Amino acid sequence: MAQRTHSVAYQWYVVGLLLLVFILSYFDRYILTLVIEPIKHSLHLSDFQVGLLLGPAFSLFNVLTGIPLGWYADRASRKWILIGGIVFWCAMTTASGFATSFLLLLVLRLGLGLGEAVVSPSSISMISDYFDRARRGRAISVYMAGPYLGAGLAFLVGGNLVGWLGKMGHTHFLGMGPFAMWQMAFFLVGLPGFVFAALMLTVREPAHSERVSAVAGAPRMSAFRYILARWRGFGALFIGATCNFAMSTLSFWNVPLFQRLWGWDIATIGTVTGLFYFTAGPLGTVIAVWATRHLLKRHADAAMRVLLLGLIITVPMSALYPVMPSAGLAVVAMFLAFVGKSIATAGGPAALSLVTPGDIRGQSVAIFNTVITLVGPLLGPPLIGWATDYSGDPRSIGMVLSLFVVCVGIPSILFVVLGLKHYRKALVELEATLDVPDPLAGNAVAV
Repeated sequence: MAQRTHSVAYQWYVVGLLLLVFILSYFDRYILTLVIEPIKHSLHLSDFQVGLLLGPAFSLFNVLTGIPLGWYADRASRKWILIGGIVFWCAMTTASGFATSFLLLLVLRLGLGLGEAVVSPSSISMISDYFDRARRGRAISVYMAGPYLGAGLAFLVGGNLVGWLGKMGHTHFLGMGPFAMWQMAFFLVGLPGFVFAALMLTVREPAHSERVSAVAGAPRMSAFRYILARWRGFGALFIGATCNFAMSTLSFWNVPLFQRLWGWDIATIGTVTGLFYFTAGPLGTVIAVWATRHLLKRHADAAMRVLLLGLIITVPMSALYPVMPSAGLAVVAMFLAFVGKSIATAGGPAALSLVTPGDIRGQSVAIFNTVITLVGPLLGPPLIGWATDYSGDPRSIGMVLSLFVVCVGIPSILFVVLGLKHYRKALVELEATLDVPDPLAGNAVAV
């Protein structure tokens, strides 16, 4: 198995490279949020159209293609799937700089979603095959710092890049133009991604491991049937992760929120939000790794408990920060919300990897991503945009965001609490099938 034939240093090199790819995907995804207002004025868009670009335009192809690509990842080279995805989505990001209409930008965002749909299913599947079950949770938790570091770069570096481009005005690029500030932003963040596609050539494809059908001599498994047969445990996991992802979509609206309520400029908002991603994100990841190791000494469902811990922190803080009476208080509550989201983000995929056989791991991650995308970026941003438009007051965005959090967050926490015992039942059942050591044994917490 790859877990035993590759050195520890090489295993972590692969995690590091896949983390960089994950960071890149979020950088390309989030850069749009920093140039929403210039695009809105340049292309004459409504808040509802903005919501479509932030959510469904990206997420639709993630939903439609994620599961087929996950199925393919369980059968083909995940390395080459990732290389193809990187090249495709970077081409879509770069091409977005040439958009001259809402429809064209919508199509290019759809392409970005298609390219990035390969990232998590292929990467988590590869990491799971590089690390044994005792060390897998730590490796995946480190990998799941990607969304926060990527979004942090987008806000921190991207925010200052947008500010710098704004001062330059219309600019020529590669002998073409002139281009507006927001068009140049797409060019400058899209083109470097092709370097990462080349770096992926240094990764060796690991052998697929923990295949139940191979152990039992049974025919190939169906991911849908496996999950549905254990719907209570998987349901709690999916609902908790969906809630957390829905909380993450609030950051799409941070720029208009702070602009409309407190008069901040893009560079300031980008810097503060980016610093939060770089500080609260890694802090949450460290807490998640520590909590997993600590809880695993007594609870086999430690990863699910980490997910729940994150939700308990992020839901109340996410509901409070958009309606705070001052920008300073909003910033404090937002920082705590980011910490909670990072903890939950690390717990969800780790919990999923431990409760699914290797036969269907890529498909399971794709199904997981599809489910959380439906409520998160697919429905959240346009719903929030529609409600803000309906109110007739752009400054109502804070109240709209807070109500969204309350309606989604409180029921989700209750579902996770009630589903913990069902998740553990599914986990113990799988470990008995694989004949792995008891999850509470001492070697289960080895590094």
